Amino acid sequence: MRRLLAGLSVAALVLVVTPDLTAQQAHKPVPLDQKDKMMMKNMAMKNMDRFMSSMDAMKALPQHIMQTQQKAVAHGKELFESQSALGANGMACASCHPGGGTTGGEVETPMPSEVTGHPYKLPVPSLIGAAAAFPKYKVPNDAVITLGDMANNCIMMFMMAKPLDPKSTEFKDLSAYLTSLSNGSEVEVGKMPAMMMQ
Repeated sequence: MRRLLAGLSVAALVLVVTPDLTAQQAHKPVPLDQKDKMMMKNMAMKNMDRFMSSMDAMKALPQHIMQTQQKAVAHGKELFESQSALGANGMACASCHPGGGTTGGEVETPMPSEVTGHPYKLPVPSLIGAAAAFPKYKVPNDAVITLGDMANNCIMMFMMAKPLDPKSTEFKDLSAYLTSLSNGSEVEVGKMPAMMMQ
C-alpha cells in the first residue's frame, strides 16, 4: 500500500491546484469580434505573407523555423537552470533535475498533508523522455494536464512561486525545452510510471 501511495505521489507531484488547471467547463465557441479579426490580419496574415507569398519567401522559411525553435529551446533551458527566473525560494528546476535528469532520492513537499499531518516524500523522476507521456492524468489536478501545466505544478509546489501564464513566452519556451528532452522517445500519452504498475 505504501508503495502504491508513493507511486501515486510521484505521478501527481503534489501541488496547490489553481482553478484554471482544473476547470471542467464545456467550451462554447464565440465568434471573432472586430478586434480579433484585426489581430489576425496584423499578425497571422502578415506572417503568412512574409513566408508563403512567393517561392523566395518559402525558401527562407526552413532556416527561420529552425532558428526560432532553437532560440525557444535555449531560452527554456536558461529558465530551467536559473535559480531566480521561475522560483521564489532560490530553487531552479535543475536543482532536482540536473541536465533534465534526476538527483535521485526524494523531495519533501513544503506543506504537510491535512490527513496525515506530515509532508509527502516523493521520488525525483527524470524528465528525459517524460514529455512523451503528456497530456496525462495527474492526481492533484484530478484532470488530464499538459506538460506546461505540470511545470507550473512544480513551480508552485516546490519553487514556491506563482505559475507561469500559459500565453507567456516563458511558459512556451520552458515547454519547448522540456519537450526537447524527449526527442526520439516513443510517444505514449498517459503512460503510468513503472512503479505504479507493480
